[in-house]
Amino acid sequence: MVRLEIYVSAHCFGCAEAHRLAAAAAARFDAADVRIIDIDATPEAKPESIIAVPSYALNQEVISLGNPREVDLMARIEQALVEQASGAAQLRTAPAAADGG
Repeated sequence: MVRLEIYVSAHCFGCAEAHRLAAAAAARFDAADVRIIDIDATPEAKPESIIAVPSYALNQEVISLGNPREVDLMARIEQALVEQASGAAQLRTAPAAADGG
C-alpha cells in the first residue's frame, strides 16, 4: 500500500493547509494510506529526515518540506500507485514466465 505521511505540529504556520491536502488526498485515493503525524504529540514518530513542518513523506521518502502544490502532490501519489500496481503485476507473472522457459 502506498503511504503518505504528513508531519505537522501545533506551532506550524502552514499545517492547516497540510490537513486540507491530507483530506483531499485521502478522498481521491482510496488505495493510499494517508496519515497526519503530530510530532508534538508523538515526537518518537518523527524520522531524522524530517527537519521542518509540514513535511511530506511518500513511502518513507521525503517528497516535500513545506506544502507542495496540490496538483504536484496528487501526481506523486498517482505515480506511486501506478508503480506499485506495475510491480505487483510483474510479481504475479514472474513465476509463470520462469516455469515456461
